[in-house]
Amino acid sequence: MPSVMIIRLKQFVALAGLAVTDLFRQPATFILVLANIACTILVPLSVSHQLGQQSHLAVDSSLAFEFVFGLLLTGYAACSTLHDECRSGTILIVFSKPIGRLTFFLAKFTAVALLLAFFVFCSGVATLLAERLAPQNFEFDPLGLKLLMASPFLSFIPAGLLNYRSHRSFVPPALFLFALVLSVLVLILSSFDREGHRVVIGSMMDWRLLPACLLEGIALLLLAAIAISLSTRLAAPATVSILLVLLFAGLISDYLAELLQGIPLSGSVLQAILPDIQNFWPADKLAGGGVISGRMLGHAALYAAAYSSGVLCLGYTAFRNKQF
Repeated sequence: MPSVMIIRLKQFVALAGLAVTDLFRQPATFILVLANIACTILVPLSVSHQLGQQSHLAVDSSLAFEFVFGLLLTGYAACSTLHDECRSGTILIVFSKPIGRLTFFLAKFTAVALLLAFFVFCSGVATLLAERLAPQNFEFDPLGLKLLMASPFLSFIPAGLLNYRSHRSFVPPALFLFALVLSVLVLILSSFDREGHRVVIGSMMDWRLLPACLLEGIALLLLAAIAISLSTRLAAPATVSILLVLLFAGLISDYLAELLQGIPLSGSVLQAILPDIQNFWPADKLAGGGVISGRMLGHAALYAAAYSSGVLCLGYTAFRNKQF
């Protein structure tokens, strides 16, 4: 029995590794991650109606972009790694070997989760930069803008040279180098004020934003479980459309339950089916200097784990009975 478990674990790790490597090579992954970072950082710089709410506008827009682009990435990644293989028939090559469907299904979900973890990390770094670089009284941060403009060159030129010399994919090293450069940029800007004077390290960054981005990341993992389950039967357009509907319905689930109070059990059934996305929206909790506590993250993680487990069971049932 132990040897069988070890073999299955090795198969799981190998399948998950191949799947996540393939996802990181996809141009769509590069576009969605880069678009999220660009919108998160640049949109607050272009806002002309600040009304004394510069940081608040930057944070709200950053969190919204993480949800939207994360949802698009989740739907695309799930269908790319599972539905497309089922449709093309390449999955039969895998199943020609002694690999169980459960191992294959969970490995695909793990690959999507790892991609989302990287996406949430990049989004968290970009959110910190957006809050720091947001104009104060229409005055920009000259040091931050100079470093920000240099970051793409420091990331994409080495990745392009590596691609030219070794003929390896451009996307993975470009993404990892860009994330590394932005992380270094956060560390530098956390040590200098807007006038370029040295300050206590970390004092110039609003670190409350990282737990907020993590809270949204937990919600995206919940949506990833739904996406990988839907991708067993549906293509990317239908999967993303359903995720968008669930996101919107989850944000107003309490309101929908109140509307259906006159129908017996309808509100309770609706709340049990719809994911409670409202509890994962951190902007309201950050207002007025609030923080996302560890207890709040723990409750959200437990809820997401319970909901995702049920959805994955349904998804595996659909995948187990699927004919190829």
